[in-house]
Amino acid sequence: MEVEEYARIAAAEDDHWWYRNTRALMAELLQPWLGTDQRILDAGCGPGGNGAWLSSHGRVIGVDLASEALEFVRARRPATAPVLASAERLPFADGALDVAVGITLLYTVRDDVAALGELARVLRTGGALLLLEPAFASLRRAHDVTVHGLRRYRREELAGLAEQAGLRVQRSTYAYSFLAPPAALLALLERRGSQSADDTGSDVERRALDRVFAPLAKAERRWLARRDVPVGTSVVVVATRG
Repeated sequence: MEVEEYARIAAAEDDHWWYRNTRALMAELLQPWLGTDQRILDAGCGPGGNGAWLSSHGRVIGVDLASEALEFVRARRPATAPVLASAERLPFADGALDVAVGITLLYTVRDDVAALGELARVLRTGGALLLLEPAFASLRRAHDVTVHGLRRYRREELAGLAEQAGLRVQRSTYAYSFLAPPAALLALLERRGSQSADDTGSDVERRALDRVFAPLAKAERRWLARRDVPVGTSVVVVATRG
């Protein structure tokens, strides 16, 4: 990922509706496996905001291959222990961790099978892994290149990879279904050369989008509490080590 992108994420991850909703969704889906005094891994932690909330449940270790990202963790997330390492070769013993999360992790690593195998290896028996990855290759845009995204997933593909790693899939669903139509349109326009690759937007635009999308995201979470959604811009898998 470009260094500038870490700064952009660090500036947005506390307040932006997507990051806030993603943390709320993680909390709801992981609730059966979250306790206190747990050993928790935030794999591909970036600036650290996505996993920092987990510190109320135990000791959080943030792993990232980019030292620039870990500088943000050291400066802003004192409850997270930063570790410079690759998700494809985690420096932890077998069964050392209770919970692991990977938010847009596998789509950036060179060998996603190896990374998922490592995540499974370091979980204790009964431990839980939550993955949230970008969905559908057809939604790929210039932003994927900026963040060094290598692939996108379908639900059955990501669930299959988890099972291949020896995990037991407890839940697999898409998320951010309300973003799928505009994302598909933007991807189409971009491929035709009629849409700018710059989608950062102004502060005013971001606040306007927050007012629109935050309530939709909350409504979708209520739906996901009872059932899956058939399409979305992200795919979520929760799996446990048997």
